[in-house]
Amino acid sequence: MHRALLLILFALPAAAQEPAWPAEFAAIIADSSSMCEGFSVSPEAVSQRDLNGDGTLDWVLDSAGFTCANSYGTFCGTGGCAVETLINGVQGSLLLHSWDTETVGSTTYLTAPNRSGETARFLWTGSEWQLQ
Repeated sequence: MHRALLLILFALPAAAQEPAWPAEFAAIIADSSSMCEGFSVSPEAVSQRDLNGDGTLDWVLDSAGFTCANSYGTFCGTGGCAVETLINGVQGSLLLHSWDTETVGSTTYLTAPNRSGETARFLWTGSEWQLQ
């Protein structure tokens, strides 16, 4: 009997579970879903990285991972896509085409290509991102 119950539990689809996103990101996703029909969020849209070098994983929401069935480019434009961060409970926002992180010495930067294709570095001040 117990074995049959375990088999049933393991057979349930993983999609039935709600994602463990921060409430701030869940609200952004909910607002974005009302902008179009057939809205979906790719698994890569919400991720965790150490953005400020403190050894703790922070949250990143990249709207490049949002899609609409009935339109293209709703969430990204020529300036890039909205990238929201949540670091120690403080939200930050950037408009980027892509992003990564880089640690130089003891300083961690969020990096992104600029209009010239060079790497721009952004440093988290504790309240906002500053271009370095």
